[in-house]
Amino acid sequence: MKTALPLACLMLIGTAGVQAQSADLINMRNSQMDISAEAIRADITTLASPEFEGRAPGGVGEEMTVNFIAGQFAEAGIRPGIDGSFYQPFALDAFSPEGRGAFAVEGPDGAVPFELTEDYILYAGQPETSLSIENSRIVLGGFGIRADEADWDDYDGVDLTGATVILFRGDPGTATGDEDLFGGNALSVHGLMSSKNKLAAELGARAVFLVHTTDSAGYPWETLSSGGASGAQYFLEDDDADLTLFAHISEPAARRLMEAAGLDYDAVYAVAAEPGFTAIETDLTVDGRHAGSITTTMTRNVVGMIEGSGAPDECIVYSAHWDHMGINPDAPTDDHLFNGALDNATGTAMLINIARAYGRLEEAPRRSVYFFATAAEERGLFGAEYFAAHPPCALPQIVGVLNMDAHFPYSDQWDLMVVPGLGTNELMVELEPVAARFGRVLIDDSNPQAGGFYRSDHYPFIEVGVPGLYAVGAPTPEQAEADPQINEGFAWYMANGYHHAADEIDQPFTWRLGGLTDDARIYFELGWRLANSDRWPNFTKGTPWRALRDEMRPE
Repeated sequence: MKTALPLACLMLIGTAGVQAQSADLINMRNSQMDISAEAIRADITTLASPEFEGRAPGGVGEEMTVNFIAGQFAEAGIRPGIDGSFYQPFALDAFSPEGRGAFAVEGPDGAVPFELTEDYILYAGQPETSLSIENSRIVLGGFGIRADEADWDDYDGVDLTGATVILFRGDPGTATGDEDLFGGNALSVHGLMSSKNKLAAELGARAVFLVHTTDSAGYPWETLSSGGASGAQYFLEDDDADLTLFAHISEPAARRLMEAAGLDYDAVYAVAAEPGFTAIETDLTVDGRHAGSITTTMTRNVVGMIEGSGAPDECIVYSAHWDHMGINPDAPTDDHLFNGALDNATGTAMLINIARAYGRLEEAPRRSVYFFATAAEERGLFGAEYFAAHPPCALPQIVGVLNMDAHFPYSDQWDLMVVPGLGTNELMVELEPVAARFGRVLIDDSNPQAGGFYRSDHYPFIEVGVPGLYAVGAPTPEQAEADPQINEGFAWYMANGYHHAADEIDQPFTWRLGGLTDDARIYFELGWRLANSDRWPNFTKGTPWRALRDEMRPE
């Protein structure tokens, strides 16, 4: 790693301006290298401890978490970021199920086996105490997309009023890899679950069954079934929620339902990915019910800031979600507490340590910097959505959002940095030379069809026209081959840790935090450079968000 020149040497360069700039750079480097694996480990250990009860919104776990983060910000010399407070409260409607609900499917030959947990995981589509559908006809909606720019309409001429729609995850591009269809292997906006549900609801559907496969989701069915849907569901208060019921269904269940309708799953999947497909009516019907109680849960984003020394109305935003899954008494293991060590005590600890590094700077950067610990990410990116709708720094003045979520603790050195959606905005261009200084090469997500670009807290900002990124250290194939623990750690986490109670620090073996620590140092330097510049990164031409940013910041 390249080190800073001694100040005595820098004084020989020439002008006072260069000398001052170089002194600032040395100060930044010193603060950067004070970000340590030991301090990050200590914060992860605290956040993932049983006393924090899995960091669910509301209750003791939230209280301990937000107070800890705010206290660390204050100790670092970071100011409150929300009207003199570190807290940005907002309300969630919480649906707490009574029982686990049920579906019953009927076909021409009678009942079709369709069992909770094994075949489907049921969710409320909206916050009401009693939700039900009766004799709802089942329609195979393909990928459930209507996109004028692609001349694509899966529902052309089909009436969805009162229907239950079976939909495939992703879009025709991710299904086929055809670069001429939507985003090719990279998931498009139309492939998002939220986009599918919104469109189906607008067309009158009552319920959606979304077919889960490991390839399309990026994680196995057991990740869903181990937690079930017995915990509370959350809805941002006053948001529109039009579906009655929603379910993830397993691939074997989808195959069984289509067979009962006289259709072949593989053939339907193939034709649904071809231009000209329209939804298929079946002779299947479904009855479903889900009951629960509704309460309003108050939760809080934690927001600190450093005021800019030259352009305080312009800002950089760092984000990481503090929340996890809490305690699920119905989880099918003896351990019901979901510690969330990797997801996302790692990112939250990085955020705290980056804030400390800014607090150590001798002079505030030119632009303001916000440190944003988001609430309710696991419930639907709600904290980021709320912040984007009520920003303390106006959206046109936000240079970019640098988001940290689930960084991997399996090596002391990464040679790559995975950036989901690489190339979609110019923040990623700014990142490249900083990452290179740490020996990193940027690469795109190796599984873009799973939509990782859309599944973390930078995306609600992107959705409204503010550039954002999430980048995480990763190994080269050569690194992984030379160090078997790397792939062992990744494989164990995806099978046993992600959204499981087993996500605890030093599992499956003692964590090595050097690579993660460099992730934090890279984020710190990238934000510092942007905060001391006058650059305004934009979205790449041709992306759906470029027009939003251009309208927001006309040149």
